[in-house]
Formats: sequence, structure tokens, C-alpha cells
Amino acid sequence: MPTLLVVDDEPSILHFFRRAFQQPDIRLETASSAQEGLEKVKTIKPDVVVLDVNLAGESGLDVFRQIQQIDWRIPVIFITGHGTTAYAIQAMQLGAFEYLLKPLELDELTSLVQRAFEISRLMTVPQAELQGGEAADTDDPLVGRSPAMQAVYKSIGRVASQDVTVLVLGESGTGKELVARAIHHYSRRATKPFVAVNCAAIPEALLESELFGHEKGAFTGADRRRIGKFEQASGGTLFLDEIGDMSPVTQTKILRVLQGQEFERVGGNEPIKTDVRIIAATNRDLEKMVAEEQFRGDLFYRLNVFTIRLPALRERVEDIPLLANHFVRRFSRELGKEVHAIADEAMERLKQYSWPGNVREFQSVIKQALLVTTGPVLLPGFLPQSILAPSANAADSSSSQHSLKGMTEFIQERLQAGSTSLYSEFQAFTERHLLTLVLQHTGGNLSRAARILGITRATLRSKLSAVGVTRELTSENST
Repeated sequence: MPTLLVVDDEPSILHFFRRAFQQPDIRLETASSAQEGLEKVKTIKPDVVVLDVNLAGESGLDVFRQIQQIDWRIPVIFITGHGTTAYAIQAMQLGAFEYLLKPLELDELTSLVQRAFEISRLMTVPQAELQGGEAADTDDPLVGRSPAMQAVYKSIGRVASQDVTVLVLGESGTGKELVARAIHHYSRRATKPFVAVNCAAIPEALLESELFGHEKGAFTGADRRRIGKFEQASGGTLFLDEIGDMSPVTQTKILRVLQGQEFERVGGNEPIKTDVRIIAATNRDLEKMVAEEQFRGDLFYRLNVFTIRLPALRERVEDIPLLANHFVRRFSRELGKEVHAIADEAMERLKQYSWPGNVREFQSVIKQALLVTTGPVLLPGFLPQSILAPSANAADSSSSQHSLKGMTEFIQERLQAGSTSLYSEFQAFTERHLLTLVLQHTGGNLSRAARILGITRATLRSKLSAVGVTRELTSENST
């Protein structure tokens, strides 16, 4: 049962809350002074706190800072009868969940408290899982307790119920689709469809039909009418991933939909009304693309109503133990392993690596390690060589020397083993390294990787199979 703590020195306000929150599934606690409120935060550990800005001469902002020191995950809603712009700005800068003016509107307040309860649960799930909770068997949760991820959770809470367009920015593999799904889950559209489209994975000639559908006979092979993603997501959320890779022609058509809330199927002339919420994502710098006329400025401004920036994994190293425990539990179940711990040295190796592929690469590494782990503890020796080799994590000018050292060690090892096919072995060794780095750069997107390498997608697939690069790195629909 979630607990709501209200801290206010006005008896009438406390009485209002007692009447407003009589639900049997919510525990209401009240405090009439700052000191009493702080004591209750320590003892009862509330899920949400409603805090008056002025408490008998004490500043609610100072009390809020002390609450953050006790537990920074608790959402705090400020209320005041003497609201000023300065107070509102300071409260939000400090990380308050919301700021309300008295007299309080009951509907707005109850809706806000419910959202705060949901965000509180979202921010505390990872800690519960570390203590033995079961992870979800479907979509991976957003895992992390770092300040950077705390900001992401708060952003989700702020925008989820607001029916506006959201732009999610972040490197490949950071979990942009997970953010989009969380926004949808906590929105008023949660019972309606969530439809995801990877704009970079679909050829330009087919993307328009994929999004808007087509009429029978619209083009060669169109033997029947096709319903596009905008119609499939009606009433729900449409997630446009890698929108920075969308062609100028398709950008124009997306802009028209956002402006007029209607579109036409390919080969059709009948306007179709749409009711979808757009969440877009990209790993590219759209502002730079707009300046270079590679992306429509008017579309960027339409998409950029609310922006959530996902941190790279190297920017939140403190979350690595949490992620490691989560994925070890998940893949242990999937692979039938009995791995219950991670050796300290192995954890340090995971922390020291730079993770260019972010959480997606991290997930792949943990799964690879568990495949070869014997016994109940994941030891450093079970980690892939790319994590253990100094060259894999070099970030300074000596990185090329480390890479050469790794190649030299490989050659010497094969010479000592009496190899009779060293040329082909070394070629496979370097090719595997090249393909892995390029795929990490593209987030596993084969089409983009093939363009960078200057080969066809079919050739790339053949090479990946030949050198044994894992399928986890080539998941085109991952985000």
C-alpha cells in the first residue's frame, strides 16, 4: 500500500487531505511541522510527500533538501498559498515533482499524487530487484539509480499524462524505446496500441507505405489495401525510432500529419483522420542537421515539444552493478544457469570498460559470459576478450599501441600453437574486430553498417556469419 505524507502547518489543509484521500488502498500520514515531517520521512519512508513552502517560519525548500538527503527517490509535491515565480523555479531546479497553488483542485491533486506514486515505484523497482525481486520476463525495465537516470524518470513522470510530442535523444543502445514504452504505459493512452517503427531499418521506398498504408494497385505488387502504422496506432502511441535517418520527402509528409492530424494512403486521395501521440527518437544531432539543411527545421520544432536525453552507460558507471545483477538473473533463468554472484574483479572490469554500445552491448556481454560460466560465480575469465583486453577500453592516444599489442599477442599465440593457416586466422581476427566496432556504432543496424563499410547487406550478413559475430549485435529493431 503506497504511503502519502502531507507536511503543512494549516489544520484546514490537513483536514482537506484526510477527506480527499480516504481510499483504503492509500495510507495517509500527516505532519504539522518541518521537524515532525522529517522524522516521519525517516521512520515511515513515504512513497510521496506533499510539502508546504512555508512552515511556521521555516523554508520548505530547506526541508526538501533534507528529504533528498534521507531518500532522493521520494517525489515531493510543493503546495503554497503565496506562490512566486522565484519559488517555483527554485523548487523545480532542486528536483521537485510538481508545484501547486492553493486553493487546491481535487481532481488535479489526486491525478498528480497517483502519477507521483507511479514514478516512486518506477524509481525503486531496481533496488527491490537487487534484493531478490524477479525481473520482468517481457520488456527490460529502465534500470538505474544514478542522478542522470533519476532525471529521466522524473521527465517521464512529468510528460506521460500530457498528450504532447516527445523527442528522446541518446546514443544507440541506451534504451530509447524503453523510455517511449514507459511514457505510453503511464499515459492516458495506455490501453491503446503502442506501435514502433525503426525508420532506419526500412528502405525509403517502403517507409511511406509502412507509415501511411497504401491502396490496392498503388504500385507494382500492391495487390490489396494495406493499413499503415498511423492507422494501427489509432488512439495510442506511435514511436518513430531513428527519425534522423528519415528522407526529406518522408519528413515533409510526417510534418503534414503533425500539422493537420490527417494523411492519405499511398495511391489514395481520401483524407484519413488520425489520433496518435508521436514519440520520436534519434542518436543524431538534429539541431546540427537542421543547421546543415539535412533535417527540416519546422519538423524538428514540432517534434521537440518535450525532450528527454538518455545518458550513455559510461556517464552512469554507478548503475553498472545494478544492470549486471539484473541481466545475470534474467539470463540465468533463460539459459538454465545457477549463477548467483559476480566476482569483484569481474565487476571492476565491467566498470572500467567504456561501453560504446551502451546497455545493448552490456546485455550482450553478460549473456556471452553466462554461456561459458561454470559454477555459481561469474569470474573475470568468463568475460569476452574485448572486455578484458586493454585495447578495448583505451581512450587516450596510446589506444593504437594497445591495439597493435593485442594483434601481436594473437600472432604470437597462433605461432606457438603451430598454426598452418595464420593468414586466414589473422584476417578473421581483424575482420571480426572491425565488424563488431561498426555494428556497435550503428546500434546493430545492418543497413547503416553496410553503407559505412561500402558493401552490400547480403555480403555483410555473410561476413558476420563467417567470423561469428553474435546476433545480439545485429538486432535492427533494437533501440
